[in-house]
Amino acid sequence: MTRAFRRHRARRDDRSIAPLDGGTAMIIVSLAYVALSASGGWGRSPLSALPAVALAVAGALTAPASAVIATLFAFGAEAMGFFRDPSTTPSQLGLRIGVLALAAVAHNAITRFEVARVRRAAEKALDAERERQKEAAKSFRLVQAPSHQPHAPSEEGRRVRSGLEEIRESTAGLLELARRTLDLHTCAIYWLDAKGATLRLVEAVTDAGDIFSKEPIPVGAGAVGGVAAMTRPVVLAKLRPEYGGLTYYRGAHDAKAFAGVPIRDDHGGEELRGVVVADRAEDRPFEEHEQHALAALAQQALRLVRTERLFAAMEKSKDELAKMHRASRAIGDALTEDQVLEAVAESAKAFVEHDLCVIATFDESAKTHRVRFADGAGAEALAGKTFAHNKGIASAVIDSRHPAPYRGHYDPKTQVLFTREQPLEGMESALCLPLVVRDHSIGTLTLAAQRRGAFPDATRQLLSVLAGNAAVAISNAAAVKRLEELATTDPMTGLLNKRSLQDEFERRIKSAARFGKKLAVLVTDIDKFKNVNDTYGHSIGDVVIKGLGAVMTRCKRDTDAVARFGGEEFVLVCEETDTEGAYALAERIRTELEKTVFATEMGPLKVTCSLGVAEFPKDGANKEDLFSRADEALYEAKRGGRNRTCLAGRRSVASTPPAEPPAPVKQQRPQAQATRSSPVTAQPARTTARNDKKRIAG
Repeated sequence: MTRAFRRHRARRDDRSIAPLDGGTAMIIVSLAYVALSASGGWGRSPLSALPAVALAVAGALTAPASAVIATLFAFGAEAMGFFRDPSTTPSQLGLRIGVLALAAVAHNAITRFEVARVRRAAEKALDAERERQKEAAKSFRLVQAPSHQPHAPSEEGRRVRSGLEEIRESTAGLLELARRTLDLHTCAIYWLDAKGATLRLVEAVTDAGDIFSKEPIPVGAGAVGGVAAMTRPVVLAKLRPEYGGLTYYRGAHDAKAFAGVPIRDDHGGEELRGVVVADRAEDRPFEEHEQHALAALAQQALRLVRTERLFAAMEKSKDELAKMHRASRAIGDALTEDQVLEAVAESAKAFVEHDLCVIATFDESAKTHRVRFADGAGAEALAGKTFAHNKGIASAVIDSRHPAPYRGHYDPKTQVLFTREQPLEGMESALCLPLVVRDHSIGTLTLAAQRRGAFPDATRQLLSVLAGNAAVAISNAAAVKRLEELATTDPMTGLLNKRSLQDEFERRIKSAARFGKKLAVLVTDIDKFKNVNDTYGHSIGDVVIKGLGAVMTRCKRDTDAVARFGGEEFVLVCEETDTEGAYALAERIRTELEKTVFATEMGPLKVTCSLGVAEFPKDGANKEDLFSRADEALYEAKRGGRNRTCLAGRRSVASTPPAEPPAPVKQQRPQAQATRSSPVTAQPARTTARNDKKRIAG
């Protein structure tokens, strides 16, 4: 039990034993002093002890905080009485205050001590009953003993307790019928425990009263233990009261004849299950037909246990199927990888109580494991960690595609689950299951508990099925994520593609218009890029395009949207940015690219870019007009000499390009490129801008 839980439980216990609130306690103390004052006052009233009684009641029946407030109130009342009565000395005042404080503290402490004692006794009795039910469930071979958590009874525990109650009620009816039919003094059924060492009482009907004992009987002890040891009927007659072979009695008894019949499981190879015992106070031995009746009673009791065992198994199967159905639905309804991981973790809680859940994915190419989800004790140290494929249990599970460790037994001192740097301290059980899709391990699902034996065989089988469903769901979610990325991003640069830019641009324009905010758009492309492709090849051209995309990614803010519009052209949309801010950003991009050196087989390569900037709503009231103005500014930068930034509606405002051209190519530009940037052909450039406007509008 953790310290925080103990504090919470202590506060809850204080509330549970405090039937009076603070206001009621104050009223009780006030009434005591009113009565004291009305009957003669301090030192002269026969009710001088009344305030101490009131504080005792307040200390016993209120929470500690309320009792303290009531005590302080009483101290104040005593001080007022001292000043009103000149005959009272300071020593008398101190004595009265001491008596009041002692009364409040003593009654509070005594009450809470008694409550704690009663609670401990009740918990001890409850634990003993749970242990008895656990042993009975094992001996009857029901599904499982009650839950390991005493304060959180599981569905399994409730099912077992219901089965035990049904067995007792049914056998009680059989025993009562046998007692009346055969004129018995005592008739009882004892069942062999799971270890085969003792016989435990299932149910008994008797006239013996307090001398009948419910203690377990060792196999071989007395007449009952002899029946179990010899596995055959035993009949005794002419018994004396002091005969000690009837160990289910304490001392002398009234039995004169005894019969014991073993309960044998024919389906289990005549295996002993229990004993039916009967005796009568009349000195008349059990005849053969009466022994047959007791044998029939034994077989009927065995059938009752078998039937209840079958019902318990059916109920368990139904519960497991329901849990698996809910888990499959939860995992199937999850859309993203994070949602799938959370659904898997929640489903695992329904199958078994555990203290830590870790889901890690495995990168086969890099041979690394990455913790994608961690929840529970020690999760902070594991969340987001990446570790190499090693000789630990998780790596072995990936290779073998089988759960480990064996039977879920885990020793953090000798076994490594993930890495030696991340031991699962305090865990006594652990189970690492592979996440397998088409014979490929994509990760692991690990559960750990601070108790031994947390993962029995049946639970491990269910978790293996859960891990299989989880693996498929995680794989599908990853595939959907890749498809979404392919549909929305440019495969070369990883930036947004043209289609995604249109949606993002439209959304941000509407947001800026609604809230009256500014927005800027930057359009850029690489100067003389055709010459780069012609001279160095398209593979180097792709490297240059990726380089410009990387530069724009480094220079932009997290809230900015950058996209590859087509070819070597890029677009950057900046929210809450005016012309001056967009110009500063464009210059950072331009100078950063100008400094970048690309290594090629023909030597180092440097390129430059030109940029156009437009601001919303000053340069355009909608997406089409704003992009058109930014595109026209880009062409103005091209006509102005390239390697510069031009603002919409203005001439180039950037510094003049360096003396050496940024592109190292020497050949002349093709005629089409010259025509595009020639001042004489300004009209075709605007036509191209209009075509681009139609392109982005589409």
